Amino acid sequence: MARSSFSRTLLPILLLTSVALGQPPARRPVPIEPLLRNSDPRLVALGAWEVLRRGDDSFLPLMVQLVERWEPTFRRDPDAREYAAMTVILDVLIQRNAVLSIAGVQDIANAFPDQALIFAARLPFRDAELLLLGWYHDGQAVTRVHLDSEGANRLMLARVAAMMLATGDPQIIAASLLADSVERLVVSVPSQGFDGVARCLVGCPVSPVCAAEPVDDPQTGWPPVFQYTLEENMPLPRRPDPILQIRPLLDAGGDLITWRRVPAEVHLNYCHSPVPLNAETRHHLLAEMLHIGDTQMPWGVQQSGTLIWMNDRQFLSDLSAQVELEEARLRATVQTFYAKGLLTKTEADATRPKLSIVIFDDRSPIQPPAPQLPPLPTSDSRTSYRISAQR
Repeated sequence: MARSSFSRTLLPILLLTSVALGQPPARRPVPIEPLLRNSDPRLVALGAWEVLRRGDDSFLPLMVQLVERWEPTFRRDPDAREYAAMTVILDVLIQRNAVLSIAGVQDIANAFPDQALIFAARLPFRDAELLLLGWYHDGQAVTRVHLDSEGANRLMLARVAAMMLATGDPQIIAASLLADSVERLVVSVPSQGFDGVARCLVGCPVSPVCAAEPVDDPQTGWPPVFQYTLEENMPLPRRPDPILQIRPLLDAGGDLITWRRVPAEVHLNYCHSPVPLNAETRHHLLAEMLHIGDTQMPWGVQQSGTLIWMNDRQFLSDLSAQVELEEARLRATVQTFYAKGLLTKTEADATRPKLSIVIFDDRSPIQPPAPQLPPLPTSDSRTSYRISAQR
């Protein structure tokens, strides 16, 4: 049988009125089920809102069915009336603490990734495990060149799913996170007698510049429509607003993910959206898996140093010693994961975080010019070396 959006026609809704002695007509409560089963998305939204307004949870199973039977053609059009109606349904289900099935969560993930993650967090971990793992792997396939909104959503799903997996069963993704992690060894090469130049390439403190969130007029004839947005490391309000809610979702590796309920008329700035998996966020999750603070890890996302060049032989010898030290720290971390049962022997033997060596030639210009810095031979493919063109 073909799946339809809000499949049935509206049953007659009779508002019995009586007028006596000039008093306004008395109204019986509008029947909810005919609204929810209607083919008009606006009436479906009104029915869902009545469920929330009355606190009548007897209709939640029917609303869950509407989610699971949602017509796929409406999933990618935020301007569609069907999209707005589903937004109201999901809002009511979240507010009434309802739980969706795995299939329901998967069905809404493309169009409503924020709500999907909220519902995923309500599932028992073992039930959600394969779903989370699928989101995590799906994000690994996203190219970040010319990223569109769909790709950005997949990256957010992958990041938050990785956080849930890291706290639920870290062994599932430990090898993958280790293999994708990167430490950057940043080396400044100044002229003799001069200090090196400090640079931050990764993990640099940056305060986001957040634009205002303008608000349009609400849709006429519709109930209040609320959208949801996930945000990272936003302080929770001391006095939660019962309508414009900010609630915690999860905390992993020192990063707090919260969700915010906002009227649909607000143009969100997404200023604090969860950062995709990168060198820094992976490092946080590795520390979470070991139950230590991020700064207690034996290596960081960036290690900086200064190295004087006097001749190629001396330069390569000194640099090789520093590289060997960093590689030893990375291997030791892998052994720690293995000792804690987070890696199999095969995974431990084949896994190591990457080491990216970046050399900056900060020598003062002289005549004749100093010889170019020599390349460093590396014996491990997971260690890369480059001399930056920037000064």
